[in-house]
Amino acid sequence: MATTPHVHPTTASSDSAVSHTHMHTMIFYFGRSMTLLFASWDITSTEGLVGAIFAMLFLSILYEALKSLREYLMHLALKNIRKPNCCADSKPSPESKKGSNWRSVFLGKSKLPLFIHVIQSILQVIQISIAYLLMLAIMTFNGWIFLSVVFGAGVGFLAFGWTKFLYGVGSTQDCNDCCN
Repeated sequence: MATTPHVHPTTASSDSAVSHTHMHTMIFYFGRSMTLLFASWDITSTEGLVGAIFAMLFLSILYEALKSLREYLMHLALKNIRKPNCCADSKPSPESKKGSNWRSVFLGKSKLPLFIHVIQSILQVIQISIAYLLMLAIMTFNGWIFLSVVFGAGVGFLAFGWTKFLYGVGSTQDCNDCCN
C-alpha cells in the first residue's frame, strides 16, 4: 500500500521535541474505520460509516440545490431589471452593454439591488464551504465516501439541475420570458 508519512511535531518540554507520525493512505480503500473531517468524527463501526455516507449524500445534494437556487435568484433579479425595456426590441440596450463597474456596485448605483447581491454572496460562501468540506471528505480516500459524494452530486443535479436549463442566466430566454 502506498503511503506518505505525515508528521505532527509537538514539544514535550522546552528542550526536547517529540514527533507523532501516522501513515495516510494514498489509494482508495473500502474500509469502515476512519476519521472524517474532524477529530471528533471518528468512524469505527458500520453504523457510523452509513451515517457518514448519508451525511455526504446530503451535503452533495445541498451543494447542487444551493447552486440552482443562486442561478434562480439571479434569473429573477435580471428578469426584474430587464423587464421594463427588454420587450421594446430584442437587442440589448446601450445601458445593458455597459454593465456596472465596481464603483456603481459599492456606491449603490448598480441595477442589481444591494440586498440581492448580499444574499448571493452569503449563498456563495455557504456553497464554497460545502464544496471544500466535500473535497476534504473525498481526500480521506475512502471509496464509500467518494461514491456517496459523486452519487449525491448526481442526485442533486437530477433534482435541481433542470433550473439551469429553464433559468439559464444571461440567455436569450431571460428577455423572451418578459415578452410573453
